[in-house]
Amino acid sequence: MDSPKLAPGHLPVRDLRRLARILHVMVEKGWGHYVERLRLKGYLPKGAVEQISPILNDAQRFRLMLEELGTTFIKFGQMLSVRRDLLPDEVLRELQKLQDTVPQFPAEQARRIIEEDLRQPVAQLFASFDDEPLAAASIAQVHTATLPDGAAVIVKVQRPDIEQAIQADLEILFFIARLLHKHVAESQRYDPVGLVEEFSETILLEMDFRREGHNVERFRDNFKDASSVIVPEVFWDLSNKRVLTMARSIGRKISAEYPSEPVARQRLAELLVHVYLVQFFEHGFFHGDPHPGNLFIMEDGRLCFHDFGIVGHLTKRDRSNLAQLFLALVARDAEWMADIYLDMGGGASDVDRAAFARDLGISLDEYYAVAAQEASFSEALYQFIRLMGRHHIQVLRELLLVTKALMTMESVVRALDPRFDMIAALQAYAPRMIGKQLLPDLNRTEILGKSYRTLSAVRMAVSGFPRTLARTVQQLQRGDLALKLRHEQLEGLEQHLDRASNRLSLSMIIASIVVGSSIVMSTDVGPHYGDVPLLGLFGYLVASFLGLWWVVAMLRSGKF
Repeated sequence: MDSPKLAPGHLPVRDLRRLARILHVMVEKGWGHYVERLRLKGYLPKGAVEQISPILNDAQRFRLMLEELGTTFIKFGQMLSVRRDLLPDEVLRELQKLQDTVPQFPAEQARRIIEEDLRQPVAQLFASFDDEPLAAASIAQVHTATLPDGAAVIVKVQRPDIEQAIQADLEILFFIARLLHKHVAESQRYDPVGLVEEFSETILLEMDFRREGHNVERFRDNFKDASSVIVPEVFWDLSNKRVLTMARSIGRKISAEYPSEPVARQRLAELLVHVYLVQFFEHGFFHGDPHPGNLFIMEDGRLCFHDFGIVGHLTKRDRSNLAQLFLALVARDAEWMADIYLDMGGGASDVDRAAFARDLGISLDEYYAVAAQEASFSEALYQFIRLMGRHHIQVLRELLLVTKALMTMESVVRALDPRFDMIAALQAYAPRMIGKQLLPDLNRTEILGKSYRTLSAVRMAVSGFPRTLARTVQQLQRGDLALKLRHEQLEGLEQHLDRASNRLSLSMIIASIVVGSSIVMSTDVGPHYGDVPLLGLFGYLVASFLGLWWVVAMLRSGKF
């Protein structure tokens, strides 16, 4: 390698050999002009020659470069493959071809890692341990084993020294991203440093198998009452940061041949879609990579999930906003979609909302112009994301994660049933989705907390309203408020404010009755009729009567 122009201590990169290798591959795949623009030519090894193939385009050469650079860069490319807000379709298609298939590593190394992490010999931990891996991937490989009690398990073992290799590559990626931002002006719209930060957070979490084990347990608990879903048990006494031991589920992968019966394939497609809608809108926690290798069909027809290294989290607010986005899409309401997304915080203050809504309407019309059985639902979402990029609207991370999972899930569903109608499935789920938004499942503590907070707000509003109203009227009489009013109509204004305050007071009374009745219902106090507290029921009836009477009175007045 040529002597670098800068001493190693002046670079935020410790592994100069790896940096030289990366630069060499960049030049070899036809990206030498970027090495020059980044001012890194002095770190190239001797003999590095740019070879631009006339039969390959830029997107293909970019994919080949990532593949040759190994695990970290392949996974970085896989993350980029869903960023339709940033990259053109030609590049995305190539990135979606990236595969992280790697050769197996020796069983002796797997045994050594297990013994280092679990601090016992493999022979004592397991009754049997198969040295031939069941599967191998870029970060880990999986072995089958049996416990002393005869239970069948799989043992996921991290590749030797993979964490150190990824850390070194991340250091170089950050270094290159900062240079891109500084020296390549056209790269700034992609926010290269931000992309590397997001990728770094994801991949470092993925390498901690304890986190994956907790993901499995949470998913398992969410579906504990579901008869159609199974999640393997985690054996924590045989798991650690680099080792994860789980119950082995004997099933078959979804494929073009299995299940073979059309009715069974259609039923499985419906089940998979329903399970994902439940994850998105009810659990707020979803499996982020539902490709066929992570989905098994058990002999009894249950759907079994594997590999929880990539998961998504949605807050209650995220779920509510996402539900409204989906409902607006089903309802073909572009105005609603635009309002919800901008309210979610995805738009800057200078966004042309009208133009955004107009373009959304055009995209929706184009989607519905194709029969639902032929149109891709995830493709419609991706077009929505591409449209946001065109309008310089920030794409929220949770929407990208949901869209990625939907895209993968829909490809499995379409393989099972090419005529599956995603819009019809959403329409069928919509009533349940709306019910979950309006009547969320709350435990007693949450009900009490929310009820007390609401009552406190109502009490403060009711107690402070007369004072605020009197002060406002006095200011109006003195002419202190900067309002364009004629003083001779002040008496009419007072009457109007008086009526408004009465209506507001009545609404607060009704709300207080409802909240108080909810507290009674949740605490089971007072006399009961069966399992129903009579005081709470009576409160609901009174509130309903007052509410109906109020609506009728407003309608009759003609000032609703």
